[in-house]
Amino acid sequence: MLIKVKAACRLYLEETRTDWVVLTADIIGVVIVGLAFIQARIGGDTSDSAVQMASALF
Repeated sequence: MLIKVKAACRLYLEETRTDWVVLTADIIGVVIVGLAFIQARIGGDTSDSAVQMASALF
């Protein structure tokens, strides 16, 4: 029984870690799109500024 509990806890920790990675990636994506949108609204060449903003963050 104790082995099953340990295995379940290990599985839960692995899945929770994956959830945090996905959440972090989603947040980073939202920030990149938001910054690119703001940069495009401020002015300049919209296609070039969005690419520069996205490439600067990577």
